[in-house]
Amino acid sequence: MWRAIVLVGLIGCGDESKDGCPENQVEVAYLTGARDGETVCKPIPVSCGGTASCANMNCIRDMYGYCESPYIGVGCSDTFPPAIISCN
Repeated sequence: MWRAIVLVGLIGCGDESKDGCPENQVEVAYLTGARDGETVCKPIPVSCGGTASCANMNCIRDMYGYCESPYIGVGCSDTFPPAIISCN
């Protein structure tokens, strides 16, 4: 049990998400279809002013733009960096 606690602590202490995107990028996650489960790391758009924010309309518009056709942006999470954009 002690090993499990240490492992959980080590996993939660990095500066990358579980999929490997650094905090200074945007994690674009594809859901369903041919790309289901695929994750791509993209730079934070200039419109975000250096911080990816789901509350900034220009920023979220540009982050949703990272979803490649035929996918569209359906969700945004910026609670913990990196911000995650869900494409469906």
